[in-house]
Amino acid sequence: MISINDRVRGGRPTPRARWFARAVGAGLLIACATWTGPAAAEDAPPPPPGPPLERLFAPLREELQASSLPAFLRDMDLRVHFRTYYFNRNKPDDVKNEALTSGGWISLQSGWLLDTFAMGATLYGSGPLYAPDDRDGTLLLKPGQEGYYVPGEAWGALRYKEYALLKGYRQQVDQTYINPQDNRMTPNTFEALTLGGKVGWVQYLAGFLWNIKTRNSDEFVSMASAAGIKKQHDGVGLSGVRLTPMKDLKIDISNQYGVNMFNTIYAEADYLHTLSEDWKLRISAQLTDQRSVGDANMARPVDKYWDTQQGGGRVQVIFREPTLTTAFSVTNNGNTIQNPWGSFPGYLSLIDQDFDRAKEKAWLIGAAYDFSKLVTPGLSANFNIAWGRDAINPSTRQKASAQTEYDMTADYRFPKNAPGFLQGVWFRARSAILDQDHARAVGYQVRLIINWERDLF
Repeated sequence: MISINDRVRGGRPTPRARWFARAVGAGLLIACATWTGPAAAEDAPPPPPGPPLERLFAPLREELQASSLPAFLRDMDLRVHFRTYYFNRNKPDDVKNEALTSGGWISLQSGWLLDTFAMGATLYGSGPLYAPDDRDGTLLLKPGQEGYYVPGEAWGALRYKEYALLKGYRQQVDQTYINPQDNRMTPNTFEALTLGGKVGWVQYLAGFLWNIKTRNSDEFVSMASAAGIKKQHDGVGLSGVRLTPMKDLKIDISNQYGVNMFNTIYAEADYLHTLSEDWKLRISAQLTDQRSVGDANMARPVDKYWDTQQGGGRVQVIFREPTLTTAFSVTNNGNTIQNPWGSFPGYLSLIDQDFDRAKEKAWLIGAAYDFSKLVTPGLSANFNIAWGRDAINPSTRQKASAQTEYDMTADYRFPKNAPGFLQGVWFRARSAILDQDHARAVGYQVRLIINWERDLF
């Protein structure tokens, strides 16, 4: 255990990081101190007064809505998202990571000029509140336990109804293996040109990405650099469709081509079948094919030219509030599945492990429950256990450790009828235990997250 004095000496935030964390904290304290609470209960009570952030911007909101300004200005949207995050992890090799941070993002988006053009920007940041130097590696902060802020989004867009949206420069992209991976303080964002839209029951997205800002970074680097390939500046092309040809059936097909790196083809089908008023059955299947392409650059090469596949299935039984889940996955021995630009979309992607190592066979059972009726609205929880066996090290071809992971997540979101100050608040607690054969220690991690989002105008 670390004493209070050790903690004070252990973390040395930079002046810029301290300023960012204090600014965010001060904003929250002011909001708490000046909130007046809801009006008294009556037969038809007026809505409760909003928290001070909304009240501060209320005159501007009303003036904009009542004005004759073009929609480009009249429909501007300003949002702020505060996030506080505590992360504590002990890895199986007995390396410890720990930090408590505060930050989030503020975003401004214009309305649509002639229903055709819009633009927007988002500033992201994270600052340390408690960050021991010897426990770096949480990915809540930059390496060295340093805070950061970065204009992670800055984009312009052209659209034609719902059929086509052309978006350029810094933006979020979400397509199977390339996604925000928003499980730390700030998400991945990309410098890219994308075209997406919807035509009937076909939704599509295509584009080219040249740079990425990873979750705990304040700079954009090439897609190749993010994949661990030094002195290369190659990008990634993507294309994909989501098909909904009938009610409750969803089919995703996508391809992400990492120039001179590797290509990923992904397909998934998901069907929700209603058995009765109380019972539902969800059946899902997915398949990934990855293989090296072009110059076949890799940070840790197996064979220069390699290919691997992974397949999985999932069955969920839903009875009113509870959901029972079972799933499996099998990965080919050609390589471990690569996902340097986002979260792995597999059914066995858990808090700690993805269970996608070369030759790994994995199984999962889980349960989820919505406590909204039983305890209080907005409360839910889930529990999962997964086992991975027969994996190998793709470079040495030696057998890798078998592993078992136990996960628990609890979420509480304040309902819409909560006092104004509490609306948009989301508490999340997550824990995981990772038991790997022949490891130095049993791995564990604890995550405590508070999100608070406000729509200012």
